Amino acid sequence: MNENLKKGAITELKCQMFLIENDFIISKPVLDNARYDLILDYNNKIYRIQIKTSRWNVENETIVFNCKSTHSVSNGNKTMKYTPDQIDFYMTEWDNKFYLIPCEKERAQFTLRIADPNKNAKFVKDVHWAKDYLIEEVIKAL
Repeated sequence: MNENLKKGAITELKCQMFLIENDFIISKPVLDNARYDLILDYNNKIYRIQIKTSRWNVENETIVFNCKSTHSVSNGNKTMKYTPDQIDFYMTEWDNKFYLIPCEKERAQFTLRIADPNKNAKFVKDVHWAKDYLIEEVIKAL
């Protein structure tokens, strides 16, 4: 099995389990042709959620996930970034914590900082505090 597909499936299942265990109502598209992975039905509103697998960036001590998808086409691969008219939120998991990040603009990746970097960490622009995107915090504002 393709390792990336396996990691993606595991992340998706972890996020679904978290939502179900915490009494959220979720739905999945029957076919795999939507830009979102699931629908979150919360407070009588519907939110399109794209689940992404995060990775640890050792160089700058952050969690990073891609805000795009890549599909095989007849002449190679096609990469498409997600846009706010396609999805409402990204959801990701790291170290058994779950994050909900609004899709406010088209971007290549999103970076979350867990703690203050040590003196050897590389400085990176456009880094967001992970604690601000914990699902428990974000959901309060919906």
